[in-house]
Amino acid sequence: MKFIDLTTKYIMTKEKIKSFVAIGAVITVSVIFIWTISSILNSKTMAELERRRLEAEKLNEMAQAASSEISEEETEGTEETSEETASTELAPVIASETGETTEPDASETSASEGETEATTTTTNNGPVESEYYITVYASQSINLRTGPGTGYDVVRTLDAGEQIDVIAVTDTGWYKTYNGNYVASSYTQTEPIATTAATTAATTVQTTAAATTASTTAAQQQSSSDSSGMTYYGSCTITFYGPQPLSDGTYSTTTATGTTCSEGRTIAADWSVFPAGTTIYIENDPLGGDGYYTVEDSGPGVNGAHIDIFTDGSYSTTSRDVYIVN
Repeated sequence: MKFIDLTTKYIMTKEKIKSFVAIGAVITVSVIFIWTISSILNSKTMAELERRRLEAEKLNEMAQAASSEISEEETEGTEETSEETASTELAPVIASETGETTEPDASETSASEGETEATTTTTNNGPVESEYYITVYASQSINLRTGPGTGYDVVRTLDAGEQIDVIAVTDTGWYKTYNGNYVASSYTQTEPIATTAATTAATTVQTTAAATTASTTAAQQQSSSDSSGMTYYGSCTITFYGPQPLSDGTYSTTTATGTTCSEGRTIAADWSVFPAGTTIYIENDPLGGDGYYTVEDSGPGVNGAHIDIFTDGSYSTTSRDVYIVN
């Protein structure tokens, strides 16, 4: 009996040792597993932090590059900033904050000097433009550009005193010309350069002197016109225009009479002076042609003794003697 008791005790002790070993193994495996998971998570966290740090550095570099580029553009534009100064006295009322355009009253659509304001229009990406009809003159040499800003290409340089037919004005102080180009309004004036007190006085004297011989001169001109088949009208301002830009980016060459513009034939005139279809002769043709043209078009800036010749080229404003072909 005593031997059996010792064996039983020995077996129980062995089973306990195995249990302890198993528990210890489970604990060890668990610790290793937890440590491994923790290491993986820490690694992912560090990688994410590193990625965000790199992204932050990249964004900072991009911001610095953009800031540097803007500074360079501002420096390059310093010499021409005065050309972009808005003329608030010439700019018409712009649309309200809601972006809606307003129609003018009928009384506002005509003025004593031929100025007309109409519906305000807003471009998608650019300054606000409003219809504004007026004839102005370059107060000094000024660039004619393809858009309302100094960043646009220069079409040509206008000389001081050159006439500009305006059809719209932007809220940034740029005039849109009849040909679809732009000039800075701050470099224009409403009176011709040659219109001074001295010039006016001289003109008055010449007019008075001419009046004393008006009957003789008229008789001579009438005799000349009868023999040549033309009637002398007088000296006219001569300007030039080209294809007109449309809202879809294309250009129109259709005249007010429905014909297609043709260089050497088509002119725009004031129909109350030269009715549509009138054939006129321009002495010493500015285009170098035979001088004969047909009135096929009209324009808001073409008034009185003013002839606007259609051309694909670029010419400066001038004046010529004009005859009406009988």
